[in-house]
Amino acid sequence: MRISWLAVLLACLPLLPVDGAELKRRNTGTRAQQVAAQRSFNTLVLQSVNEFPGGGGYAAAPKDVLRVAQHAVEWSDKSKHLLISPKKAAPTFCSAAVYMVLLRSLQRWEAQTGLRLPMNAWQALDVEPNQPDGTGVWGRANANGPGFARLIYQLNAGVNFGDIRQARAGDFLKIFWSGDIGAKERGHLVVYLGVEQKNGVPYLRYWSANKPGGYGVKSAPLSRMHNLIFTRITTPQNFANAPALPACDAWLQSMQTRAYSFDAVKKGCHIR
Repeated sequence: MRISWLAVLLACLPLLPVDGAELKRRNTGTRAQQVAAQRSFNTLVLQSVNEFPGGGGYAAAPKDVLRVAQHAVEWSDKSKHLLISPKKAAPTFCSAAVYMVLLRSLQRWEAQTGLRLPMNAWQALDVEPNQPDGTGVWGRANANGPGFARLIYQLNAGVNFGDIRQARAGDFLKIFWSGDIGAKERGHLVVYLGVEQKNGVPYLRYWSANKPGGYGVKSAPLSRMHNLIFTRITTPQNFANAPALPACDAWLQSMQTRAYSFDAVKKGCHIR
């Protein structure tokens, strides 16, 4: 089964800076409108994935992390925006690929709605060189364990859940290949695409920077996966809260050296 990608990019609309309170006011609507907005952001995620190049290789050494900060995600004083360059990140790793998809999806959301996150929010979303796990926005998204889910929970920008029956294409997903979470974990951050059957066996289909080829679609048997954390962006306007995040999340930082149970992770990220 192959995903039918949306190939038409959104036309850019004139963008005006809007503060967080105004963003919240404009995005309040009926329950039906809110559900439509959620589905719309998932569509923007899939459009962003479709824009990325294929391949490029997989690598996650310190120099590869630094390359993302120096060349792939750059603040432009001229446009007052982030420039996202996936080709310049390659070879790269899963959390960098997914984070760049998130940024491009937020830019698409701005174009779709005519709203714009405050400039200081976009600056907070930038990837800084040598940014430790748990520090700032990128340091949270790149952290061991449930870093991406924790970030979205702290921003109040979406929901986290573990039931694959509720998942939709365009959700973000952290896969744990073993029961370990934290220091000894084996995990993968991806964009969820769906479930397919291969010889009667259910496979989870996803996009990310994958070993060994890099950017692309891959699938793996559900039976290989120990825990799943799905994250759906439901209120993108709340990325305006990014500058107000505490500088450091000590809980995420500790996952570099400590192990945690999934029950602790569910509590720390409000996983339904």
